[in-house]
Amino acid sequence: MSYTVRLDMAGKRFTTIVDGKECYLQFKQVAPQVLDLEYIFVPEEVRARGIASNLVYNALIFAQKEHLEIIPGCEFVQNYMIKHPEFRCVSWKEAV
Repeated sequence: MSYTVRLDMAGKRFTTIVDGKECYLQFKQVAPQVLDLEYIFVPEEVRARGIASNLVYNALIFAQKEHLEIIPGCEFVQNYMIKHPEFRCVSWKEAV
């Protein structure tokens, strides 16, 4: 299932609301063109719906469009990028 994901630059998050619960992918900008995707939060009540994958997917699509590089700073993002080699182009080469 696909969820509407919004970019919150002030909060440095990609967010979505599912059943009234906020889910997010926290990032840190470590250089002008480099984002560290460092933490995903999905409340237990709405887990196992593909929300975390959707957040990561949208963050990686954003990175492609904006010509950004990504540091997969959490294990979920690392595993997602391994399973989806089409996003290798946004991997920060020094972090891989």
